[in-house]
Amino acid sequence: MADTSSLAPRAAALDLIVAVLTDKRGLGEVVARPPDSFAALPPADRARAQRLALETFRAHGRADHHLRRALRKTPPASVMWILRMALTEMHVMGAPAHGVIHDAVEMTRHAGVSKLAGLVNAVLRQTGAGLDWAAAPVPRLPDWLRGALQNAYGAKGTAAIEAAHQAPPPLDLTLKGDRSEGLEGVALPTGSLRLHAPGQITTLPGYSDGAWWVQDAAAALPAQLLRDMRGARILDLCAAPGGKTMQLAAQGAQVTALDLSPARMARLRDNLARTGLEAEIVVADARDWRPARPFDAVLLDAPCSATGTLRRHPELPLIRGKEDVQALRGLQAALLDRVLDPGAGLVRQGGRVVYCTCSLLPSEGEDQVAAALARHDARIIPADLPGLPEGWRLPSGALRTRPDYWAELGGLDGFYIAHLQLPG
Repeated sequence: MADTSSLAPRAAALDLIVAVLTDKRGLGEVVARPPDSFAALPPADRARAQRLALETFRAHGRADHHLRRALRKTPPASVMWILRMALTEMHVMGAPAHGVIHDAVEMTRHAGVSKLAGLVNAVLRQTGAGLDWAAAPVPRLPDWLRGALQNAYGAKGTAAIEAAHQAPPPLDLTLKGDRSEGLEGVALPTGSLRLHAPGQITTLPGYSDGAWWVQDAAAALPAQLLRDMRGARILDLCAAPGGKTMQLAAQGAQVTALDLSPARMARLRDNLARTGLEAEIVVADARDWRPARPFDAVLLDAPCSATGTLRRHPELPLIRGKEDVQALRGLQAALLDRVLDPGAGLVRQGGRVVYCTCSLLPSEGEDQVAAALARHDARIIPADLPGLPEGWRLPSGALRTRPDYWAELGGLDGFYIAHLQLPG
């Protein structure tokens, strides 16, 4: 007999998927303002539903490979997502086939396509036990993104990036000091702590007393470039949810954290409260905000396509397109102009700027900085950090990380990071 208690989280996972695709919002945004079916679940079932939706987005390409061989023609989108989710739960998450198939059939009936319930049952029985899930080739990224990556990294590099996207990302922590008691993991060369089997984050040792925060190893690098800044005044632009703000504050800097979103800044305040760190909070548009006096340094983590974080956000290729990147490029250029313009009053003479994006696209990184340096009097300071692999340094002196780097350690997010010096 099927476990009927499993139907509600599975149905909620499907509702999350539909909301992401319909509203073109990331899964994290949808979970923050979720469908009623998800909000009504107890915490454990919400976590289960969110993970199922996430893994379905990650595995949908491989699921489609197997479904094409089992289907004579493609059913409606709602049924395809039920099938994808069921295959993901059976072959990626290891759920027993009987309960998965039973609930998939029920969801098909509830979706108003009862006439296809028999098809769903037959296809899932055919693609259940005995299916060689790993035989499916690594799914390709959308053409607009794949072409740009091939131009930047070649066919071999792009294939390595696509393969890295198929594995769930590890969990990295940035330590406030050197406290790692009770945490089982490996210290990465650049200083982050990578956990082996993290489980529930809020129950880990040191969480309640703010000994660390979650931050991918690549995301921790930009603030590390602004080391030896104790007592310096630093502006963290586009700061929420606050990982870099906390890094800078923990180093002893006087940090002003600015972001346009009040909701995201609420998360930053919560993170500061938990870790016992301090920063001035400003909710404003960086393009027209002006401080009382210039800062010693600015860290600009510019809004971008987030293509470097597809391991964490596998839904993004389904809801983003080339036109979205083009719109963001204008904003990135405007923000760079703002911080590099002496007349804007954000950075003092001789001050420093760290520009970064969690994007794999040179149009949001290398090209942006090259164009900005042609418009402004500044130079790149060659990146120099302990534990930094030489292959991550670009000829310009900036840094580039990719999901396939450190493959033996579990990879890391894709980032472009440039450390700039203004004239004195």
